[in-house]
Amino acid sequence: METLNAAVLSELQSFMDEDEFPEFMRTVHQKLQQHGLLLFQCMAVQNWSEVRRMAHSLKGTLGSVGCDKLYSALHALELGLRQTPPVLPQAKRIEELSLTLQETLQALSQRDRDLGFSL
Repeated sequence: METLNAAVLSELQSFMDEDEFPEFMRTVHQKLQQHGLLLFQCMAVQNWSEVRRMAHSLKGTLGSVGCDKLYSALHALELGLRQTPPVLPQAKRIEELSLTLQETLQALSQRDRDLGFSL
């Protein structure tokens, strides 16, 4: 599975004005950084209802911009937390999610640099 789905990003860019897309992507990058940090803080204190809510919220943004790998990881996390009783993420899964988050942030930054934008 791709970290970034180039086809989705290209299609999204085609619907926006030239200066609108870079601004939108900056907003996505900032939201992902901020909410990603909060997500892991909530996991650290085992606030699972907030983790589930944040995973759901981030999925919406990530799906619209083609961040397929992180979307999938957050979807699995959310589904597990919706179970009765909830399936809590194990340390390995949390580490994998952290790596996927960092990989996605780096891929977004690299794509924007390649297109001449700066985040």
